Amino acid sequence: MLGPIQPQFAPMTEPREGHTAVGRVVRAHGLTGELRVFAFASGAPNLQPGREVWVAGVPLRVLRLRPTGDAWIVETDRIRSRTMAEAFREHIVEVPDADVKRAGEDSYFLHELVGLRVVTADGEELGEVVEVMQPGANDVYVVRGPRGEVLIPAIADVVAQIDLPVGVMTITPLPGLLDGSQ
Repeated sequence: MLGPIQPQFAPMTEPREGHTAVGRVVRAHGLTGELRVFAFASGAPNLQPGREVWVAGVPLRVLRLRPTGDAWIVETDRIRSRTMAEAFREHIVEVPDADVKRAGEDSYFLHELVGLRVVTADGEELGEVVEVMQPGANDVYVVRGPRGEVLIPAIADVVAQIDLPVGVMTITPLPGLLDGSQ
């Protein structure tokens, strides 16, 4: 039998080394220890029943999952009361990097994109992704390099290829996209 659950007091907001954040506990749900979790990937592929996840450094097995609005209600094997569940409020949900399931072939986690080298399809070096903004309809990659700061919309018409193993994002700029850079 596993020992008692003792999450740290301050919520974990960054994944541990070798782990990827796949969601965030919003709050407790109900009286039996369920968690309301905001999943970072549509369909919550990393929260499916049978999967092991880590919250506040505590390993938990997902027993049941059901959608509710923009979040998911998650029942685990070790949290059995609302009081226990409340201890995990605002903590990230993480899984080991090797066990991450993606929502699709072309889905990426934000931390994987920061640091990528960005080049145009013509071979022009634009710099490095330093931030990913999420203003609404689509993400925007902030790239710093020889042209200064360039904002790249994360849309299929612009982002031609992302090669994580090589560390390169290739783009096809729309007319005028690079005209405003300095």
